[in-house]
Amino acid sequence: MKWKSLVYHSFVIFFLLISIASHSQEIVDEYLSRDSFNCKLENLRKEFGINKTIPTEIELECLASISYYPELKDTRIIFKFGSPMSTMVSRPKLRSIFRSGYEREYVITIRKTGTTKNGLEWGELSFNSLVGWIAHELGHITHYIHKSSTGVLFTGIKYVFPGYRRRIERFTDNLVIQHDLGYALFEGTDYCINYSNAKPNYKKYLGKYYLSPIEIKEAISAKSFYKIAYNKTKMVRQDDLSNNIL
Repeated sequence: MKWKSLVYHSFVIFFLLISIASHSQEIVDEYLSRDSFNCKLENLRKEFGINKTIPTEIELECLASISYYPELKDTRIIFKFGSPMSTMVSRPKLRSIFRSGYEREYVITIRKTGTTKNGLEWGELSFNSLVGWIAHELGHITHYIHKSSTGVLFTGIKYVFPGYRRRIERFTDNLVIQHDLGYALFEGTDYCINYSNAKPNYKKYLGKYYLSPIEIKEAISAKSFYKIAYNKTKMVRQDDLSNNIL
């Protein structure tokens, strides 16, 4: 019987190694490198740089991220450095808030080097991670576009409540995943929580309101089974048999 046991365990180990190798290759295939985008910078500028104001230092990362959000191709977005309370924040410009979604102007403020607030400095993130963090803010903008002016204002008011904030941020993480930047999001989140020198209270904040690295991987695997319901601020089953939030 020993030989049967040996054969069985050999098969188990073999398929386990195949599974690990396949998953590792999937991560490698999805990893975004600076070189792969740098060679097509001019094309990115022509197609996705319309109505965008972007600091030179992060132009490639911003354009790379926008390329996964084709619905934002013509949207007016200003990227700028500042000192937000976290790594980066996005919001509509006040003077344009009463326009329709695609006619509004949006601002993404990214934490500049040397500020003492919570969060990470953009310069410590890898190209892949920074694209993922920017993609989260673009997810917020995509959500704003699907809201009326009144809806945007109420979102700002309700955001102060922890339960609604958690719902918004986790939904936005899922938007990133649905736009095929889940692995970039995973690397940025994993780095911040497990490897960065970010303040403990900021790491705790991320853990409370956003998807964890494990949840991001699970959501990536289940991506094809869900669709975006902007009006409900949730992901719903493709077959509409379940309204479970990822």
